[in-house]
Amino acid sequence: MLAQTPIALLYGFAVAVGLCLGSFAGLLAYRLPRGLPVVSGRSVCTACGRTLHIRELVPVLSYLWQRGRCAQCGISISWRYPALELASVAVCVFALWVAGAGAGAVMLALLGIGLLIIIFVDMEFQIIPDAVVAALAVLGIGYRYPDWSDAALGAIIAGALAWLLRLGFSWLRKREALGLGDVKFFAMAGIWCGIGGLASFMMLAGVFGILFALGWRARGGGAEFPFGPALAMSLFTVVTLGQLGWLIDGWVRIGH
Repeated sequence: MLAQTPIALLYGFAVAVGLCLGSFAGLLAYRLPRGLPVVSGRSVCTACGRTLHIRELVPVLSYLWQRGRCAQCGISISWRYPALELASVAVCVFALWVAGAGAGAVMLALLGIGLLIIIFVDMEFQIIPDAVVAALAVLGIGYRYPDWSDAALGAIIAGALAWLLRLGFSWLRKREALGLGDVKFFAMAGIWCGIGGLASFMMLAGVFGILFALGWRARGGGAEFPFGPALAMSLFTVVTLGQLGWLIDGWVRIGH
């Protein structure tokens, strides 16, 4: 059924879903680190506490219509909300492009949305929310079916390596150098990557970490920086590049 749907309609649907998921991701990114209830309670202005109307909750458009300010108190609305919504659209469209219409694209999209939440939360609070990591771990188990043994070994090895890195860096620097949230992320990433993808994941995490650290310090963020964004970008890159194998093979055949 999905394969017969016009491609423009599929991508339009991906955009709509991305906007809705991005709006929900913004809610999670705000409430989870503050310990607020996720599924109950109306959305309110974080400054004046006024309950928001439906017209103020339309992804991206409400922000533009209100010129980035609360309609009542005039306080600026964080740019992170529309940024997260637009990034979610990009993730959903990219997932559809690399995996085609089907369960694989849905899982990749949800992975990307979860990683975006981790990035935004870690950049603001320097923590990786356990609830999101746990949800992505469960999703990864479904994604890796039926290769559950490889997923389990990947999780064990990645988690153990991260724990050893935590101990080693903490001993060398005489203070905590890798948070427990990062260790849990490594274990979750091992589920998605499996044993074969761990080396690429760790190498990319190091590269992205260096680049992010340079940008973080250039903006005056200080010597310590959140590692979650680098881990998230590395995991999404490794998993989606695996989905792009068909495209790489096609280029190789053309080249020969």
